[in-house]
Amino acid sequence: MQLLLTLAAVGLFATAAVTDTRSRKIPNVLPVGLALLGLARMVAALAAGGGAGAVAADLAAAAAVFAAGAAAFRFGLLGGGDAKLLAAGTLWLGAAALGPFLLATVLAGGLLAVAFLLAGLLRRRAPGTAAASLPYGIAIAAGGILASAGALWT
Repeated sequence: MQLLLTLAAVGLFATAAVTDTRSRKIPNVLPVGLALLGLARMVAALAAGGGAGAVAADLAAAAAVFAAGAAAFRFGLLGGGDAKLLAAGTLWLGAAALGPFLLATVLAGGLLAVAFLLAGLLRRRAPGTAAASLPYGIAIAAGGILASAGALWT
């Protein structure tokens, strides 16, 4: 069952990356789907005899990430879809995988930013036109996929 849930989560993360690349938007159905997978993972863990403390920690981690993402959105540092995808990804992965998820996301974001800068140098823009926004959903999806794959091996 864990493998099926993980494959579904990877599919949702990948779809978020593709849609963010194409339209700079992440449809709400994707974070909602990830959140539901996270809740299913928690229910399965409880049914298998897991502790309620771990579930509480997972919910608290997701709430904290959502609050931080909402603040970043408020100050224009992150898109709303990105904030929701981060929180839903945290709900899916759980508190135990939050560090690897955020680290992989930040590293992927750095690579994405460098690639975007290099691409911008190679392309010529008309003077006075704004540069395209960075589709950070790609970095979040990469972090989520890597952390999901890592969770399968632990």
